[in-house]
Amino acid sequence: MIVKLENYNGKYKIVSLALSQAAKEDLLKDNLDFIYISDNDIRLYPENVVVSKDKNIIEKIRNAHDYDVYELWENGKFSEYYDDSSLDNYFFVTGKCNSNCVMCPSPDISRQKGGNTSVDTLIEIAKHIPTDAPHLTITGGEPFMVGPDIFRFFEFLGEKFECTDFLLLTNGRIFAVDSYLERFVEKAPKNSIVAIPIHGSTANIHDMITQSNGSFNQTKIGIKKLLKAGIHVELRIVVSRLNKDDIYNIAQMISDELSEVDYVSIMAMEMTGSARVNQDKVWISYVDAAQAAEDAALVLIENGIDVKLYNFPLCIVKKEYWTLCEKSISPDKVRYAETCENCKMKNACGGVFAGTMSMEKGELRAII
Repeated sequence: MIVKLENYNGKYKIVSLALSQAAKEDLLKDNLDFIYISDNDIRLYPENVVVSKDKNIIEKIRNAHDYDVYELWENGKFSEYYDDSSLDNYFFVTGKCNSNCVMCPSPDISRQKGGNTSVDTLIEIAKHIPTDAPHLTITGGEPFMVGPDIFRFFEFLGEKFECTDFLLLTNGRIFAVDSYLERFVEKAPKNSIVAIPIHGSTANIHDMITQSNGSFNQTKIGIKKLLKAGIHVELRIVVSRLNKDDIYNIAQMISDELSEVDYVSIMAMEMTGSARVNQDKVWISYVDAAQAAEDAALVLIENGIDVKLYNFPLCIVKKEYWTLCEKSISPDKVRYAETCENCKMKNACGGVFAGTMSMEKGELRAII
């Protein structure tokens, strides 16, 4: 939710939402700023000032949840950061990245000049999130591009969220550096899994896709060091035209060299950002992508490695692989074709990305 609180003209701040008296009391006890509804207006604590009397905004906020967390900007923009009813919450650390993947769903300009969220702001957001949050993701860009101050954030998360599962999305290259690896092992929340993409079975293919020489060797070294240190690792394989003929080989390489990973996720692309700009180079039909994914999945399963299929609609995947398919696309991005309305498996299907919908050329079909 993004709205404009027309009467606010203060500083940028992080606030929680208190709809019930119990939530107010909890937030007061924790000394946290919050928004609440009083009679026919919206007020900000601790200032106790009216920030909006707009009936439409009041109704929208009434339909939100206790303990949702928002950014309140100087101009009154009020944007949701954490949804207490969702399992799809994340900390966005930075848009910058030291790789430049051809099929990245973010644009080049974001990876080169994207802004950072300060660690102080990230910690302030985390202070507002309830300690019983079941799952939180840390993402970018490449989160480690903010430098060693990121460990202060990890330490705070580890101290506050004892039972929360954390997913860290990173290209893994930084873990080839022993000093970073050691600090991560020391500071990372205990229930963390590190998700790292592998784009090819060789440096030639992987580095061609990342457009960063040496990234393949750095990533493999980083993964091996994480595993040796006892850190949980998920590997991700994004299927594109550039590596479709190598997906099987990637699976074999993982089975031979990196078999201690927790699981491998094989993913269809999100066609936004650089992926959209480079669509002639990277786009592959769902059918061809699924075939490559299924062949690789079989290799991994035969070698005792758990597999998940992300971003593949069920009608594209052979029935024997349906149990591997995850509803992995967030609610704000997922779309279904008109034919999906007649599909008996729609409720179990993860659909397709909104940004990919225009690329689909009649491959989707209703399962009757």
